[in-house]
Amino acid sequence: MAAALLMVTILTIGRSQAAFTDTTDSSANSFATGTVVLTDDDSGSAMFSVTNMSPGTPVVECITVTYSGTELPAPVRIYGSSTGTLDTYLNTTIEVGTGGSFGSCAGFTPTSTLFNNTLANFSTTHTNWASGLATFSAAANPTSRTFRFTVDVQNNAAAQGDSSTAVFTFEAQA
Repeated sequence: MAAALLMVTILTIGRSQAAFTDTTDSSANSFATGTVVLTDDDSGSAMFSVTNMSPGTPVVECITVTYSGTELPAPVRIYGSSTGTLDTYLNTTIEVGTGGSFGSCAGFTPTSTLFNNTLANFSTTHTNWASGLATFSAAANPTSRTFRFTVDVQNNAAAQGDSSTAVFTFEAQA
């Protein structure tokens, strides 16, 4: 009897199908990513190429950084690296504000000071986006800020004849 019941169950399950069916779908689904776009106005040039620096004669340069991506808000940070031995003796101030542009700080108005220490301190403390200094968060498209860099060699005989190179990197992430 159990064998007969098992056989009827197997045949019923194997041969049963719904008499009515229907389906629906959601077609033409589409996916696209946003953009993170960061540019500056230096046209690929270095901000600084200074020789024969002397104490008390700071060099000053500005650069305007623009965020024009579609991912908002997009925090922009600055970090960098340096090589050589002069970076220990280079007092470096980085300010953010408005006005001015690459090659001319005329009209620059600072809104805050981001950094005021040596170039060596900057390049060992702010080495990547995670440890970089927050500069601005793009909440509109485009958003621009001007940065003024002031670099002065310390009045220290140990700095004589030294040199260094530096890279300042602005990065946005969303």
